[in-house]
Amino acid sequence: MGLFSKFKKEEIEYSDTDIVAIADATLVPVNEIQDSVFSKELLGQTIAFELNDNTIVSPCNGVLEMMYPTGHAFAVRRKDGMGILVHVGINTVNLKGQGFKLYAKQGEEVKAGQKLLQIKREKIKEAGYDLTTMLIISEPINKDDKVEFSCINTVEKGQVIN
Repeated sequence: MGLFSKFKKEEIEYSDTDIVAIADATLVPVNEIQDSVFSKELLGQTIAFELNDNTIVSPCNGVLEMMYPTGHAFAVRRKDGMGILVHVGINTVNLKGQGFKLYAKQGEEVKAGQKLLQIKREKIKEAGYDLTTMLIISEPINKDDKVEFSCINTVEKGQVIN
């Protein structure tokens, strides 16, 4: 055992059906999201996060099916076919990638809890953008299925929330 081994973060094994918190965050009631597309869940069942951290991780095991070059949104497809979209902030696409650093490429296989983005929260907020971040079940396995989210007020990135 090496000197620094006690500092090595333990790797967590997630099941292929786990959905995890994408950041250290406080949950935001869906009806309080300041964008009607998300607050009315027009893209699918939505859970929203007020970020307390600059790191965004994959919500599940799967393939990074879409990663916008701007970093403001990405989608992961689980092996069972469920599609999960993550949208960082409201209208942040207008930043054209400023304040976002990507750590994965479209088409890559990703693991739940894997770092996908680093953001500069303060820079984005100073530019006048709402950083409420949405996790959307954009393509449920069955059309009328709902995910039972088990989380409470605050979550830590990588915490299983279903």
